Amino acid sequence: MYKRLLKIGLALMLGALFMWLAFRNVRLQEVWEYSKDIQFGWIIPFAISALCSHVVRAERWRLLIEHDKKELDRVTLISGVLVGYLMNIVGPRLGEVSRPVYVAKKEGLSTSKLMGTIVLERIIDVIVMGFLMLVVSVYLISDLNLLRQIFGDQTVNFLTNESSLITYGWVALFVLLMIGCAYIGIKLILYLGTKFETLQVWIDRAKDALILFKDGVLAARKVQRWWLFITLTVLIWFCYTLMTYIPFWMFDMQEVYGLDMLDALVITVISAIGIAIPSPGGIGTYHYFVKQSLLVLFAVPAVTGIAYATITHAGMVIFVASITPLFLFIDKWRATKAGKPIF
Repeated sequence: MYKRLLKIGLALMLGALFMWLAFRNVRLQEVWEYSKDIQFGWIIPFAISALCSHVVRAERWRLLIEHDKKELDRVTLISGVLVGYLMNIVGPRLGEVSRPVYVAKKEGLSTSKLMGTIVLERIIDVIVMGFLMLVVSVYLISDLNLLRQIFGDQTVNFLTNESSLITYGWVALFVLLMIGCAYIGIKLILYLGTKFETLQVWIDRAKDALILFKDGVLAARKVQRWWLFITLTVLIWFCYTLMTYIPFWMFDMQEVYGLDMLDALVITVISAIGIAIPSPGGIGTYHYFVKQSLLVLFAVPAVTGIAYATITHAGMVIFVASITPLFLFIDKWRATKAGKPIF
């Protein structure tokens, strides 16, 4: 419990730091005055794009677990995805736990195995994001000085400086050391299990859970329709890009600054890095990276950039907080009618 509270506290501090970086040198009064003139009617297509992204993600997740149960309730899967996003706003990575727990209870599946599929999903998302980031950096930005202004001199120097190979070596050595310590610790626990029967019972349970978790991570081997999985992955990122592009019209940025879908893709990829940083719901990190990328790459004033980031982030939070209870109610009502477990 204390460890979880400590993680949430550190995440909040990280979010607060990036929020300060995002809003420094920007007057809040100017942001407020600027936000009064935006066209809020574009919130509707923005919300539709957000909902589509969650539906598509739930459908892609279904491909990873349908070999265990063919008749999966799509409403339950969508509800699980939304619960995950909602919990990520409360604390970083809480959604990765709450989503499989919710769906496992509703569908009678293994929580450990579903958590393995979530890890697999995250690995795939990181690979796709890394590929898109490479494309954006090399072909769309292709200017190291611009990257330095967005991500900071120290980050770019660390990734590009030849001397950083020594750092990579130390990091690799540290990881190997941690793996070695973990291996010794596991062997010690297994040995103590042979001496204490109660401990052996818990070891056996942990082994069963790890086997199911491994099966979940390796669920990619059982996906039969890879063409559909890849198509849904592309659709997820298309929806994310739409969620960046549609608010351009809210602020008339497509006309004033000539921003288009390709520019929206650039902002989407860079903002995804901010969201990946473990702050609650991307608070602060999202605002900073969006403002910096708009300012550095497209000469969008800091006031406009921070207003754009604040409105889009707040819109997403409000949308998830509003739509999740609705889907949970529908899922509970359907479960009651079908005689399924109610979580």
